[in-house]
Amino acid sequence: MAGVKKVAPHQILANSLQSWAQENDLLTDPYISGLSNAVSNRKNLPMWASLNPLEYLPHAPAQINKTLKRIVLFITITRNALVFLPVALTWYAIAKATSAFAIYTADNTLGVVNFLDFWENGYGVLAEEWSLSHVATLDFQIILVIIILTIAITLMDKRVRENHAKLVTALDEDRINLALTISAFLFDHQRVTQVSMNQSLAKALRDLSNSTEALDKSSKELGKTVKAIPSNREILTELKAIKSRNRIDLP
Repeated sequence: MAGVKKVAPHQILANSLQSWAQENDLLTDPYISGLSNAVSNRKNLPMWASLNPLEYLPHAPAQINKTLKRIVLFITITRNALVFLPVALTWYAIAKATSAFAIYTADNTLGVVNFLDFWENGYGVLAEEWSLSHVATLDFQIILVIIILTIAITLMDKRVRENHAKLVTALDEDRINLALTISAFLFDHQRVTQVSMNQSLAKALRDLSNSTEALDKSSKELGKTVKAIPSNREILTELKAIKSRNRIDLP
């Protein structure tokens, strides 16, 4: 069976950059497009290695739930409009009651009726839907709806904010992981400076130290294995013992 062709590290990074940029609609970003081209062609890598990916890598925009946001906006506008409706309804009812009261008093000059009593009973002049109790009930119902809408807006807005915060956190994690991948790939392509030389030397010393520890551990394991193998004298003694037992067993 033919072996699977191994993908080159620069191609893996280029694919990761393109996938991340396409997923977050950032293909036209100068840093992304320039770095992708440089990594794919393996050109000018020392220059790109001098740039900090966490500083130049763009932040992916958080796409929140537009439908839920529209619903919150619609409910908010409706609530804000309803806030003034009880006041407008009450003053309109007062205007209706005042006009009817003027007509009633003009026709009944000898009658003694106060305005509130007339507003509630109408006396055949004011329609029942504009009576004081009916208007007060409508105002109460409207205010109750406003309270319910306010609670709904608060809960839905909290949900939108929480979802937005979670999405931003996830996008930041993806951005940091990609920045670390870029830094790891471009680390060996940095221009030789005192700092980079010290970093390379420290990395080489760490690798040497790790190799020494691994070799020392292997040597100890090998020593234990060698000690467990019997010596030539022990093997010869065992063979003689076997031959002696065989002779005794023969008739």
